[in-house]
Amino acid sequence: MTSSASSSAQDFAATFNDAIHGGLDKVLGKSGAEAVLSHMNMTHNFPDPVEFHMKLLALFGAEGARSLERAIVKDLAQRLRWALDVLNIEGAFDFNVTIRAVEKGLKA
Repeated sequence: MTSSASSSAQDFAATFNDAIHGGLDKVLGKSGAEAVLSHMNMTHNFPDPVEFHMKLLALFGAEGARSLERAIVKDLAQRLRWALDVLNIEGAFDFNVTIRAVEKGLKA
C-alpha cells in the first residue's frame, strides 16, 4: 500500500468514526450513543462496516439498525460534502454496500 493510499484509508476511517458518533448522536442523543457504543465495545475504533452492521442488527433489529445506519450515512455524506442522492439511502438500502462505495469513491 502506498503512503497516499494508507493516508486515504486512515482519513476514511477517521471520517467514518466521526460519522458513526454524529449519526448515533442525532438519533439516540449523546448519552444514548455513548451507551450503545460502550455496550458494543466500540467507543473509539470501529471495525469493518459488516461487523458494525451485525452488532447494530443484534441490538436493534432490522428496522432499528436501518434507521441508525441511514443517520450515519447522512452524517458521513455531510462530512464529505457529498450530495445525499449519490448515496442512494432511500428505498432498498444496504449499509455495507453504501459505505464501501463511499470508501472506494474517496480512493478513486
